[in-house]
Formats: sequence, structure tokens, C-alpha cells
Amino acid sequence: MKIDIKFLFSFVPMLLAVGIIYGTLDTKVKALETKVDSVTQIQQDIAVIKEKIMWMESYLMGDQ
Repeated sequence: MKIDIKFLFSFVPMLLAVGIIYGTLDTKVKALETKVDSVTQIQQDIAVIKEKIMWMESYLMGDQ
């Protein structure tokens, strides 16, 4: 069985393209994960702020 060098070189661009696509998608997925973590932290902060505002309202309304 004889393997032609030209045949092997025809796969190089395809492998290069797959590598580039994988690297790009990996970078975008990591960036998306970072944004999701940020949104989750913001949601937790909002919940804490809302709870404190509700406590402050009940405290101020209770004094009257």
C-alpha cells in the first residue's frame, strides 16, 4: 500500500481549519461562562439589596 504525499497534504488545510474553529469556539465558550458567572453574582446582589430594602421599609413603617 503506497500513500501519496499529495494526498496527505490535502488534509492539512482541513485540519488547520478544524483547529482554528475549535480554538475560537473554546475562547467564546470561556467568555460566555465568565459572563454567566457575572450575571449570577449580579442576581445574588440584587436579591440581597431587595431583602435589605424590604427590611428597611418594614422597619420605617413599623415606627409610625
